[in-house]
Amino acid sequence: MTDVVIPIKGLAEAKERLRHVLSPDERAGLVLAMLRDVLTTLRRSDRGDIWLVASDDAVFDLGAGFGARLLRETSPSGYNDAVSLGLGAVPEATSVLILPGDVPLVQPEDIAVLIETPKATGELRIAPDHLGRGTNGLFLSSPNLIQPSFGPNSLHDHEVAGKRAGLPTRQLALPGLAQDIDTPEDLTHLARAPIGGAATDFLQSIRPFEGAA
Repeated sequence: MTDVVIPIKGLAEAKERLRHVLSPDERAGLVLAMLRDVLTTLRRSDRGDIWLVASDDAVFDLGAGFGARLLRETSPSGYNDAVSLGLGAVPEATSVLILPGDVPLVQPEDIAVLIETPKATGELRIAPDHLGRGTNGLFLSSPNLIQPSFGPNSLHDHEVAGKRAGLPTRQLALPGLAQDIDTPEDLTHLARAPIGGAATDFLQSIRPFEGAA
């Protein structure tokens, strides 16, 4: 079974790139709605434990309702540190999927492809974002396989890390993981998504996005 690590930034600092179109409360509400969609998909997937790394009680309250194992950041110091905290909790012999909380359109079939039983020891799988630069899903056949490096060019960075370590590395284009939510254009895409979900419903309840569906 594959464990899942989901790092969530502090709600007060969440989605700063959307600050011109959403208020702080709306951004926090969007983060929680997107996380609910991700957890709902994981509940329908065949996987191991969910490790939720965060610093906000509202995130933990939501995660607890889905049976997630909760890891509190006492002094948040960045996304990659949160990833490392989560990986440190995963048993050494367990494969792990690092999944962001802002991919609300992810579906069980996307998860299934990412976490299928490795065909080789030390396998690395990467689900890129729709721009072909970021990483919206990272599968490691063991938690210490590489040091993850999430950021603007993490797709390239993770491929390089895998190559340097001599690991079988696969890039998987998965529709439900391609779209993360960072820009106003992403919000429009999400508000019009035919799949729907908590995040889409949340956006359609906000005045600037009324009638977007």
